[in-house]
Amino acid sequence: MNDEIIKALIQWNPWLEGDFPKQLIGIKRDYDVISYLKIPEIKILEGVRRSGKSTLLYQIVQHALKENKKLLYINFEDEVLRKYPLSEIYYAYLEYKPVEYLLVDEIQLCNEWVPFVRKSYDLHVFQQIWITGSNSSFVSKEYAELLTGRNLKISIAPLSFKEYLGFKQVSLEKFPLSHQREIDIKQHFQQYLNLGGFPAIALREIYQRELLINYFEDFLYKDIATRRDVNTTKLKDLAIYLATNSAKLFSYRNIAKALNLHANTVNDYVEYMKEVFLFDELSKFDYALKKQYSHDKKIYMVDTGLANAVSFRFSEDKGRILETLVYRALKRSNNDVYFHRDKKECDFLIKKEIEITQAIQVTLSLVEPDTRQREIEGLVEAMQVYQLQEGLILTLNETDQFEYSVNGISYLIHVFPVWKWLLAM
Repeated sequence: MNDEIIKALIQWNPWLEGDFPKQLIGIKRDYDVISYLKIPEIKILEGVRRSGKSTLLYQIVQHALKENKKLLYINFEDEVLRKYPLSEIYYAYLEYKPVEYLLVDEIQLCNEWVPFVRKSYDLHVFQQIWITGSNSSFVSKEYAELLTGRNLKISIAPLSFKEYLGFKQVSLEKFPLSHQREIDIKQHFQQYLNLGGFPAIALREIYQRELLINYFEDFLYKDIATRRDVNTTKLKDLAIYLATNSAKLFSYRNIAKALNLHANTVNDYVEYMKEVFLFDELSKFDYALKKQYSHDKKIYMVDTGLANAVSFRFSEDKGRILETLVYRALKRSNNDVYFHRDKKECDFLIKKEIEITQAIQVTLSLVEPDTRQREIEGLVEAMQVYQLQEGLILTLNETDQFEYSVNGISYLIHVFPVWKWLLAM
């Protein structure tokens, strides 16, 4: 028996020598992870660091212990465990106790795990295998063939606005909202927009920005620099530049010129940041896939609080932050999202199967006439191209509904505050 491994495992499995620490299970999220225990596939929770994946695993642990299941939780953030292959850790523990449920946290930090997991699944060694990771490449690229047909990926994101209100102990059961209650929810929405949806941020009242900056540096240094050959100064400069320009069009060539970097370096570094879920790229819609990939793209940061904490922002950027929030909500709902750009621009197109089914524009306000005209014209152009009769404009606080006519054809446009739209999703 490897005493070093056993000692580390006991620290991560405190229920082996006492009661389950209830503080580990956190607050219930919208992810019904318990229902996934009904299926045998390997469950992979993937998403950005600090989004709550470990807490969801602990919720599985608590449920399993109530069912008297024999389980082993392994966290590869542990410096001792990180030195060993997954198989060696398991066999060392097997001398100590049997295992029915295997739960492995931050598996991208383990160098040798796929053959063991595949063989264990194929031979039905465990009743359940749960894995978390903060790097998409650990499944999507290197291990896709080995785990094909054996895994189910569950994307874990920072808190939705509904979840954020739950963390703030704000009930959403009473509708319609009273005037005072609406004011309260709008105040919470402003905080959510400014501070974002990382669970630990929602639960603290002070030093949120400092913690967000620590998160940002962990994403760059722990999740990227320790695994990739990068210039950390250039990586950080690029990340701050992208955070500052979240929701804007970008090209690798223009960024390279602005930051005095080689375009290939920009391309590589952006890919690394996408792998750890720090940023997403959004493509312009085109029925020709090759054209989609060749066009400039828009970049969105994973969290508005993170973008606000690390970027250089001015008052005119508030609309971009609102747009980033809307994008994250659309992705969290598993929508297939694009943007429209021809003579005019429309922020988001939603595709269902082979058809565009919805066009969405996002702006802080429609009060200023030039802004109103620009946003409406971009939306209507998209509605014309994709033969939509209704469109949506999301704003900070405004509500409206009107018809807009072009060449004798009327289009119905709904205007809705983002916070109400989020609660209705």
